[in-house]
Amino acid sequence: MPLVVVGASHHQLGSEDLATLELHGPHIAASLTRSRRSSTAATPVIAGHVLLATCNRFELYLDSASFHGGVEAALAAVRAALPDRLDVVDAMQVHAGESVVEHLFSVACGLDSMVVGEAQIAGQVRAALAAAQESATPALRRLFQDALTTAKAVATDTELGASGRSLASVGLDLVEQRHGRMQGRRALVVGTGDFAGVVVAELARRGAGHVEVYSRTGRAEAFAASHPDVDAVPAGGLAAALARADVLVLCSRPGAEPLDAPTVARARAGATEVLPVLDLSTSGELTPAACALVHVDVLTLDEIGAHAPDEHATALVAAQETVERGVAAYLHVEEGRTAAPAVTAMRSYVSQIIARETELAIRRHPPETAEAIARSLRRVSGALLHTPSVRAAELARTGGLDDYVEAMHTLFGIVVEER
Repeated sequence: MPLVVVGASHHQLGSEDLATLELHGPHIAASLTRSRRSSTAATPVIAGHVLLATCNRFELYLDSASFHGGVEAALAAVRAALPDRLDVVDAMQVHAGESVVEHLFSVACGLDSMVVGEAQIAGQVRAALAAAQESATPALRRLFQDALTTAKAVATDTELGASGRSLASVGLDLVEQRHGRMQGRRALVVGTGDFAGVVVAELARRGAGHVEVYSRTGRAEAFAASHPDVDAVPAGGLAAALARADVLVLCSRPGAEPLDAPTVARARAGATEVLPVLDLSTSGELTPAACALVHVDVLTLDEIGAHAPDEHATALVAAQETVERGVAAYLHVEEGRTAAPAVTAMRSYVSQIIARETELAIRRHPPETAEAIARSLRRVSGALLHTPSVRAAELARTGGLDDYVEAMHTLFGIVVEER
């Protein structure tokens, strides 16, 4: 079955549109699952899928019976979830075959991120695979696992990984450029997801004086307990925390209720300095009116992306070469897998002959002799089958497997049921 990816990234859509897609992601993925389970066809159009939804991208990786069928099924699921946003559907890009492999490997290594070389994307790819345990086929699992292996190689063997950049670090760089160093300043983080942990670590690295965390879902206490030097803001304490903050970082999941202008204005009524607001949420956690307040300076994901620094050319080349090697190794193994049905059929044919000869030996000879004959037959068959098995894998990679299968049928009457 061909591998297909349908989706969009920061290259095609803004952060608000990507947030909308991420919010509807679970419903879209569930729609594909229902379609597969309700299919009466022997081979469903989509055998499996993995959803990768982050602040940078929304992508559906498909193991599909056909290219066009898989693409249309994925787009139909997106249209059903966003019936009034056909512009978003039209922005979707499609990759198939080897292009899917090259794309995911580049994504997992941070080469296609808003901030090139960002450290968080590999974890997001890993989380996407973990969330798709019931919907991912073995082919998709191998694809994602090999992409993660290559991402680890880029992180450990190239300067791209050594830079350890993230949206949080670039965003805080911009805050410091506009409002001075974070050293000794009070920070309020709204949100307790994985990204909040990245933000807190980056604030600590820059010497923030006091970090507080607030959660609309009541998770602040648990988050603070697992992160040293972080205090939880109690329920109802957001306004007071806003009043004493020197910088506000917003990183809640899509769908969170945004802070409105009256709430922010009241909280900052006595403040004498502008409040830098780093909005890392994909959906935007401040209303437009709140963003327009004169005593706040809001930095959004789109602005961070526009100011993201270019990586050093040498580091990029090294990372791209690592990706190319990873892609080549993956394709080499996967192409060899297409020979598996032929090799299995050949081994099954030989095994049946050995089984018959072993039965005859058992009837004609003492147990010790029969066992020795059986061992000898298995040893000889293993040696004889080694070269044909290796040759089948080689021919699968070079396009000659059809002739191999035809020769098996002509010489031995072996029929390969499925390839």
